[in-house]
Amino acid sequence: MIKYNKLVRDKIPDIIKEDGGNASYHTLSEKKYITELDKKLNEEVKEYQADKSLEEMADVLEVLYAICKARGYTTQELESKRKEKAEINGSFDERIFLEYVENGDTTNSATVSDMKALKKWGQIPDYARDIILSNVYCSKCGNTTVVDYSMHSDRLGIVISGKCVSCGSKVVRVVED
Repeated sequence: MIKYNKLVRDKIPDIIKEDGGNASYHTLSEKKYITELDKKLNEEVKEYQADKSLEEMADVLEVLYAICKARGYTTQELESKRKEKAEINGSFDERIFLEYVENGDTTNSATVSDMKALKKWGQIPDYARDIILSNVYCSKCGNTTVVDYSMHSDRLGIVISGKCVSCGSKVVRVVED
């Protein structure tokens, strides 16, 4: 006798019986089912990490679909959310490996609210970035440098919002695509 004590696919008891075995099993409550699905996802991901096969990828996907259904979502909603996030943050097609983001006590610090803006900003040479940040219009001071800024991607390009280095008034700069 081998003890498994784990969630298995629906046809496994029948397959065991066809192979001459006798399986003992029961149906889980909704709460326990979701808990076991979460455990199953970890199990399948480990198997994929060890093997890297298409078969193991399919097992991970099957468990994700089951979790989706058990939590009251449809696979269409899951795919829609995946596409939405890909549109906002991108996919992994460009193989971007983020090394670090500097945050600290510098007065000219930045917060990036989306990866698309970070990617666009990263494509601008350092000297040009400095020119952009020091060429911002302030309604009180005129031409100024933006500090304590954040950036996000917009249909026009990158929007940089921050403060005037001289008076602290709110300033905005658009870097067009």
